Order: sequence, then C-alpha cells, then structure tokens
Amino acid sequence: MEFKEWKQILRDKTELHMYEWKPKNLTSVKGVVQLVHGSCEHALRYQEFAEYLVEHHYIVIASDHRGHGKTALAKEDLGFFAEEDGWDKLIEDLNEVTTYIKKHYPELPIVMFGHSMGSFMVRHYAMLYGDNLAALVVCGTAHHKKGLLKFSAHLAEKHQAKYGPKAKDHFIYNLSYAPLNKKFQKEGKTGTEWLSSDLKVQDKFQRDPLAGQIFSTSAFKDMFNGLIFITDTKNIAKTPKKLPLLFIAGGDDPVGNFGKGVKKTFKLYKKHHHNDEMKLYPGARHEILNEKIKSEVMADILKFYDKHLPVKK
Repeated sequence: MEFKEWKQILRDKTELHMYEWKPKNLTSVKGVVQLVHGSCEHALRYQEFAEYLVEHHYIVIASDHRGHGKTALAKEDLGFFAEEDGWDKLIEDLNEVTTYIKKHYPELPIVMFGHSMGSFMVRHYAMLYGDNLAALVVCGTAHHKKGLLKFSAHLAEKHQAKYGPKAKDHFIYNLSYAPLNKKFQKEGKTGTEWLSSDLKVQDKFQRDPLAGQIFSTSAFKDMFNGLIFITDTKNIAKTPKKLPLLFIAGGDDPVGNFGKGVKKTFKLYKKHHHNDEMKLYPGARHEILNEKIKSEVMADILKFYDKHLPVKK
C-alpha cells in the first residue's frame, strides 16, 4: 500500500490538507472512495477503514475540512469554517476533491462515504453533484425538525454578531453536543462515551489535539443552515434517483435518536428513490467503524460499493 498527504490549493486559495491511500499495483483497482469525515475530528481517524478498502482494491482519497485537522492552520482555527458561507464552501470543497479524482483517475468510478456531519455534507453534495457518484454511504446521520434548526441558526447568528465569527460558542455546544452523552455519562467522565463503547477509542479521541474542538458561532450558524437545506423535501428530491444510497448507523447512536431519526430520514429519501437501503447495528454507538462490529460494517460497505459499480465494457 502507498500513502501520501499534501496541500491542495482551492479556488479561494485555501490550502486543503488531503490524503490518499492506494494499492501499489493499480491494475486491479475497482474504484475510488471519496471519504468525508465528521465534525470535530479529521480524516486520519479513518486510517483502518481506508486500509481495508485498499486491501479490497479501492483507492481512498480524503481531506480535512475547513476548521478541522491539518487544514486548520492554527489551533484557534479549529472549529471555524469561514467568515461567511462556510457550509457552502465545505460542499464546494468536496466537489473540488471530486474534480481532483476525475483528473487523476478518469477511468475509475467514484463512490462516497460520509459520517456524522460528513453524512449531512454528502447528502447536500448529492443534491448538487450526485451524478458524479456510482454509490453513496450515509453513516451516522440524523433527522432534524426544521423549526428547531431555524431557531438554532438564528441564535448562532445573534452570537456571531455579538462575539464575532471566530468565538467558540460554548452555549450552543452545551445545548447540541453535550446532551449526546446523557445515556452513557455513568460510564465515565470524558463526555465521549457516546462515540464508542471501546475505551481505547474514547481515550485516543481525548488525547488527540485535532479532535473534540468546539465550533465557532459562525460554524454553528453555517451548519444549522446547511441542515435546513438538506431537510427540505424539495432538495431531497434533487438527489439523482439512479444514485444508490446506503444508510447505516448504530442502534445506540444518540445522533440518530437511537435509530428513530435514521429511519425517518430513510423514509423521506425512499419516497423519491427506489434504490436506497438501510441497516442499523444493534447496541453500536455513534462511530460504528470504531465499535466491536466494525468488521461487519466494513464488509457491508464494501459489498454495497461492489454491487453498484458500473459494469466494465
């Protein structure tokens, strides 16, 4: 296997930190997986998953989003997207990564994977650019009420006006992220028990200087506005009907309301598509790729991708 990382200069001169995992021999490569990580983390947390896909003849390309990982130029930039239109820039960044893949691997089909906030991003991406993809896996997603999202976006906008776009919004964090650990708080005091039942994963997340950051006022505002967009059924209908989607999540994942929210979102998509699938993993928490059943999850994703690759002529 070969691995490399580099800075990709984007349309607005932002330096996006990118990663690529690929087999040494490319003759048997089946496609390229564009991997989209979640909030408050970075792409290297998916190293094991990427290596698994490479073993099964895929190239994996990922990037650290704005305000995340090595794309954030300084510690104070973690959790901050942009001065304005941050969410839209995240989505356009994904499309630039896709363009990079098309340029370097024009003959290979592209499939996509998005987890958590990344699942929201890939849902938005598919509404605009879904024709680029052969298949899409939506992992650890959620269902949101539009009224609550509008209130949250308005609150974040007021905080941005008062404290500035880069100010860390601890108040909204305590309303949105902190409650996710409510069911598991008796297990420990890290606040990350909701991510995985694996204590090693929790500890590694806690010690990771590029994980666990608190979003800025503007980042919360941008994300909530993005969620409003992807929740709109008119926009869901813009997702190409021919694009196969697989929704996966842990049955004990609070982000997806312990499966209920995932099922609601799946039903909304199913109204407009006939090629969608869903699987919940009982007892698994938010990061199903970091749970005891991760081997099963990886195998299910691989099977889904393989099934929907275009037939070679």
